[in-house]
Amino acid sequence: MSENGTGKGVVAAYDVSSDAAGAIVADIVAKCAATGRAVSVAVVDSAGTLVAFHRMDGALRFSADLAVAKARTSASFGRTTAFMEGLMTDRPAFSQSFTEIGGWYLGRGGHPLLRDGKPVGGIGVSGDAADYEDELAREASGAF
Repeated sequence: MSENGTGKGVVAAYDVSSDAAGAIVADIVAKCAATGRAVSVAVVDSAGTLVAFHRMDGALRFSADLAVAKARTSASFGRTTAFMEGLMTDRPAFSQSFTEIGGWYLGRGGHPLLRDGKPVGGIGVSGDAADYEDELAREASGAF
């Protein structure tokens, strides 16, 4: 058995904690509330499983699913969803099948949570202008 408690055939994985995920969501909700904007915010772990979520009153209903998809995409690939969109620009057929198979989202508003360059989770924000969503997710990711 190795020093970190894992044995042969086992890989240690790290995920964003529930406390950290809740704090990220609360911070984004507070920023939006202060400006009179309403969004959905999702934080997932490294496997794309939802850890924390909030849809503010007045946020568009479809924004809930999009926030989760953005968070899942950024966590799964360790990249922003805007970066992923850029990869697919010249490949519309692949892009369509790619998003349908994995429930991925290609566009702005999703950022990974990284530790030592590896994704431990992801943030997704939806329900407002794409640039604003991306700014909120980028700031939260950077503060993490």
